[in-house]
Amino acid sequence: LVKMPQIEELNLEDPPEYPPPVFREPPTRSEEKDDEKEGEREETEEEKAAKQEALQRARSLKEDGNKYFAAYDYDNAVAMYTEAIETAPEGEKEKAVFYNNRATCYFKMGKHDEVIKDCTSALKIDPDYTKCLLRRAQSYETEKKVCEAFDDYQKILKLDPSNQLALSGSARLEKPANEERERQKEEMLGKLKDLGNTVLGKFGLSLDNFKATKNAEGGYSISFQQ
Repeated sequence: LVKMPQIEELNLEDPPEYPPPVFREPPTRSEEKDDEKEGEREETEEEKAAKQEALQRARSLKEDGNKYFAAYDYDNAVAMYTEAIETAPEGEKEKAVFYNNRATCYFKMGKHDEVIKDCTSALKIDPDYTKCLLRRAQSYETEKKVCEAFDDYQKILKLDPSNQLALSGSARLEKPANEERERQKEEMLGKLKDLGNTVLGKFGLSLDNFKATKNAEGGYSISFQQ
């Protein structure tokens, strides 16, 4: 018989010692920001100069657009503002002005969908740009989007409570905006009811079999009726 080597048994009451785990505190937000800054490459002087040159070129194109606009040549003005938008460096706040100027041309041309798009682009760069909010509100109102127009007028009044155009627009649209929201709510409830009836119809039921009664706490109790 072959003698098997004896295997040392592990004493479960006295396990081998392992080094204790090392717990580290999660980095704070300021430390994370510091790490992000360290990972960001600082712009070279050549890159800064190139950005400044691009911005100056965009400003020059905007001035050309202004001349065409003053001469009522909106097509060429739009072309100049478009080139200014494409030339301006990304993240440059002044780009919002170029979008607003092009939106003003579109407004004169009656292209209100384009006005809304350009004003929205400008407001992503500068959310407090009241001229853009006003221009967009006017185009929304022209397109009979009363809720959106009313909301923009309200935003303007938060920034400039004495703005007369926003005051008159807000007063003019408050009632139709509320009525439109009620209509939208009723339409949504109608769609939900149709969906509910489609599901319950498979079981021979409809929402008419359920009655909602408001209780004293302000909630609703649902009862089933044949």
